[in-house]
Amino acid sequence: MSFSSILSQDITEDITPPANSSTLGSREQLVFRAYQNEPWLSGIALNLILDKKHIVVDRELLFQVLMVENITKSKLTQIDDIRTKLDPKKQKVDRLRSGQQGTGAKRYEVITQVNMEDDGNVTENNGPNDYNNYKDYNNNESAAKNKAVFKLTLQSKSGDVFFAINSTAIPWSSCMLGSKIVILPGTVFNRGVFILKDSQVIFLGGINRVWNENRDEKFCDYLESKLQRDKQFVNGGPKKRKAND
Repeated sequence: MSFSSILSQDITEDITPPANSSTLGSREQLVFRAYQNEPWLSGIALNLILDKKHIVVDRELLFQVLMVENITKSKLTQIDDIRTKLDPKKQKVDRLRSGQQGTGAKRYEVITQVNMEDDGNVTENNGPNDYNNYKDYNNNESAAKNKAVFKLTLQSKSGDVFFAINSTAIPWSSCMLGSKIVILPGTVFNRGVFILKDSQVIFLGGINRVWNENRDEKFCDYLESKLQRDKQFVNGGPKKRKAND
């Protein structure tokens, strides 16, 4: 089994490590060592896993990414983002800056058409407002991404599913489903959740093409179902139907 093939394969299926690992590079050796290590808390009941507090990981662990959710961004905003991505005409709001925020505040407009005769470059020569708006937007986007907290759904080779959240910015938060990561020793595991620092995780990449088919539509449906469930919870759960309904 080659290093490239393990990145595109479901690790819950049987994978045969190479007979002579000494010929592999250090990165490849890490991956196969993490794969061969005993899976994390394998065979332990969920209620017992949730009782475990602040356990420190003692070995390299290989996982594949099943889901990535931005939990610092509202579900409604994410749904609107996805719908706009799929069909820009469905964009409902301008989230760069809505309305005026005090005297002299900058106003932003949603761009729905582009003049292809212009070079499209944004420089200081375009005027101070255009250039400053462009810098403000990029700075805000970068700052928001660095502060974002993501909930990752991870799966080990034994098929067990765990969650993880990042305590520092992770540059691979937009990874494809099926991507592989190695969680390094020293990572804290608390009540069923890995607390990830970028320095304690090695992102390997990879993709499961089946899982990523119509990914945006599937994720939008997922968020909408969670939003509906949240509404039912706030309203005291699903209403009981009358006998004659």
